[in-house]
Amino acid sequence: MAFPSDINKFSRVAKQRLTEAQILLKNELWAAAIYLAGYAIECSLKALLISLTPAGARPTIVKSLKDDFGHNLRRLRAGVVSKKVNIPENVASALLFASSWSPDLRYEPGPGDPEEANRFIAAAKVVVEWASARI
Repeated sequence: MAFPSDINKFSRVAKQRLTEAQILLKNELWAAAIYLAGYAIECSLKALLISLTPAGARPTIVKSLKDDFGHNLRRLRAGVVSKKVNIPENVASALLFASSWSPDLRYEPGPGDPEEANRFIAAAKVVVEWASARI
């Protein structure tokens, strides 16, 4: 059975990954910063989805997060929308910008782009803070 600890775990991991991404950004490891910031967004949306699900249905949503949603930020956003959550314009914009993220970035060589990394970290911060406030 899924308990509030699932919500807390995903929420805590989201904040931790965002902090790590910010450290990587400061150290000019731009591709790695984007990679971890994507996980921050993923985990924050998963925490939000679990919190929006009635307690009795949480085991099903937790399983679905692994099987159906995976790492797909577009699907996670759609899951939040399906719960009738009003996504503010700034959050929707941040999610749209970040929607191309994939864990496949781990296979991309090179340092990455500093401008894109700064924009991505800013977008991740918007999403994580918004989702955290809704939980």
